[in-house]
Formats: sequence, structure tokens, C-alpha cells
Amino acid sequence: MKTDKAIEEIMMGMVREKAMEIYSEAMIEYGVNPRNYGSIKDPDGYAKITGPCGDTVEMFLRVRNGTVEEATFNTDGCMFSIAACSVAAEMAEGKTLPGCIGINQSAILDHLEKMPKDHEHCALLAATVMQKALRQCIEGAEKDQ
Repeated sequence: MKTDKAIEEIMMGMVREKAMEIYSEAMIEYGVNPRNYGSIKDPDGYAKITGPCGDTVEMFLRVRNGTVEEATFNTDGCMFSIAACSVAAEMAEGKTLPGCIGINQSAILDHLEKMPKDHEHCALLAATVMQKALRQCIEGAEKDQ
């Protein structure tokens, strides 16, 4: 007789297999196991936007010598928003501020490979919040000069 744990593992395997028919492995991985989730105390760049779908995203950036050292996010959004924000934050780390200009909806969607059309706005929201946080970093650096 199979244990509850064994049955649960079989069921989760079936769910994952079915999900892989619809979403990319990257989409599932970033949505279920996001990287860079959380906040940064006293960030150099911060932005918060609530999208038209009602998801709110916060992006936090720590910048050293013109390079994004750390990027994190918080959201109350769905798996698609979580995945898009996770990708945006990961893409920013290690890049110069001008190098982050390419973090846009298209770049996020390309990284995730497959996102349902009716959730592509989540990538736009993530990119918009990232760009707003980057703008705050640039404006802060200009004030310091």
C-alpha cells in the first residue's frame, strides 16, 4: 500500500508533467522557486507599482560603483508576476546601470520562454518597476556628484 507521501509525489509529478505542456520549465521554476525574493534595507533604488490587474510589485536595488550589486522584489501577484519579477531582478545583478536598460518586457518573456498571452502584462509590470527603481538610482547618483 502506498503512503500518503508517495501518493502526493505521484500526483505532483503528474501536475508538473501537465504544466510542462503549457509552460516552460523556466516559467515553472521561477514562479514556484523565485530568486531574489525579499527586500533590501535602505536601498539605493526603490519603486512600487500596482498594475492594472491589481498585482503590486516592489523592486529594491543596491548599487556599488555604478553596478547593481543586489536586486530583490516583493509582490502580492500570481505565479507569473513572481516569475517575471524574479527574472528582472536576476538580470539586473552584476550589470551597470546603463547595462540594465535592456531589461524590458521582451527580454523577460524571452528568458521565461513560454508565458500565457493573457499574463504577458506581468513581464511588462516587472520591467516597468525595474526601470523606475533604476531611474531612482541614477537620479540619486547625479545628486551625489
